Amino acid sequence: MLLGLSIDDLSHLDRINAAMKRNDPRGQFADLGMKDVIIAENVLDHLIDVVARHITEAGGPGHRGADIRVVVDPVVIRRAGRDLKADVIALLSRRHRVSRVELDDGSDVLHADEPILAEAAARVKGADCIVSVGSGTLTDVAKVASVRAGVPVHVVIQTAASVDGFTDNFSVVLQNGVKRTALSRWPDAVLADVRTIAEAPAFLTAAGMGEMMSMFCAPGDWYLASELGVDGSFTPVLLELLAICGYGIEDWSRGLQSGDIAAAESLTRALSLRGIVTGTGGTTATLSGMEHLFSHMLDMVASQTHSPMSQHGAQVGVGAVIAAAAWDVFCARMSETPLTAAMLAFDLEEQLAVCRAAFADLDPTGAIGAECEGRYRSKLLALQQSWSAVEAFFADWPRHRQAHDALVFDTAKIVEYLSRGGSAMRFDALKPAPSEELTRWVIGNCQFMRERLTIADLLYLSGWLDAAGVSRIMARVDEVLAQAKGVDHAA
Repeated sequence: MLLGLSIDDLSHLDRINAAMKRNDPRGQFADLGMKDVIIAENVLDHLIDVVARHITEAGGPGHRGADIRVVVDPVVIRRAGRDLKADVIALLSRRHRVSRVELDDGSDVLHADEPILAEAAARVKGADCIVSVGSGTLTDVAKVASVRAGVPVHVVIQTAASVDGFTDNFSVVLQNGVKRTALSRWPDAVLADVRTIAEAPAFLTAAGMGEMMSMFCAPGDWYLASELGVDGSFTPVLLELLAICGYGIEDWSRGLQSGDIAAAESLTRALSLRGIVTGTGGTTATLSGMEHLFSHMLDMVASQTHSPMSQHGAQVGVGAVIAAAAWDVFCARMSETPLTAAMLAFDLEEQLAVCRAAFADLDPTGAIGAECEGRYRSKLLALQQSWSAVEAFFADWPRHRQAHDALVFDTAKIVEYLSRGGSAMRFDALKPAPSEELTRWVIGNCQFMRERLTIADLLYLSGWLDAAGVSRIMARVDEVLAQAKGVDHAA
């Protein structure tokens, strides 16, 4: 192993930072700006000291009299029957001036759109420290607010193991109705309360297991983008960090459905290190491929139609099954009718027109279509400029297929792990569940949403992501689910 790290090094972030610097020949990795990740059964025992240390280091009154804004949403979070947010505020109020900043856009789930981002920044301006308590989206909003308002310290209290975005320096925000991953900042400290996480609603932990599955399929898309000349960030060192994230999952995943504290802690540690992989690697491509496009597209539709959203991680888990099935279908089609690069040739303006039209019914104003068109144009131009790499890829297809498969789980393995975590495996197991019609539309058009190349792009440019191609992907999903022992479509 190049890095010589283990999951226990979350308690020694300096070791992770040093190992990354030793293995960064191209100088592409970001400094790990986070100072503390504390995962404990009661992190409130550490809160006062952590806040004091970071405010003091930032030149503020860390031990008494600081202006602290506790950023929350309206969701009540219980820990051992008590209101966790109220306890955090009471604890900090013993030494500091504390204000509660509650963000509420009237939706069941807070949206990280411009009005909320602007409100959050305005309401934390002048603070010495932000302490955010709640979801991944709330954490992303607090990161952006900290940057915009110039608040020097941000401490995160993590209350669920549902996503990996607590421990990175990115925020997922809505831009013209379309989700975008934007560089924001590292939190100074993340305190993950294992008792709260273990007691959280089961669907949150199940979503975390769904989120975990992207590490077993997204690297394949990242490899494809690299070999086709669209993404130059591919590096095996980040994949080694991912392997550390997955250490022991064979054992601890079995305890997730029962609310086992040790299993909850292991999932939290794995997701925390995943966030660091994203942040230090300077790209989300390591963990975000077609499976995330599936989730982001569903969120886009829900936001535009003012409909409830399912958990992001749950959608990612379902998307991971779909993405793996899409790869299966592509490989089968390559065996039936081998492609050459010439057969993928496309007319840029014609493809952009198709992209715009795909979103016309969803957003008649054209704003979403224009946003996606800009992103899709960047991807197609990159592909055209690297056409020699495309030609070389198809000329050496067997080797590339083998290299891809070495980086990922097959479809059956992804289903197996989702089943262990009690996670959704099929679109109709999501809550709320999208219709089959919407699911088909998302699969058939997700390639238009983002600059990042995935297996969906290869299928589409091959002519294999039409209605019949989408049906074949969905049939492959159902075939694997039917073969999986003890797995029900609505599990």
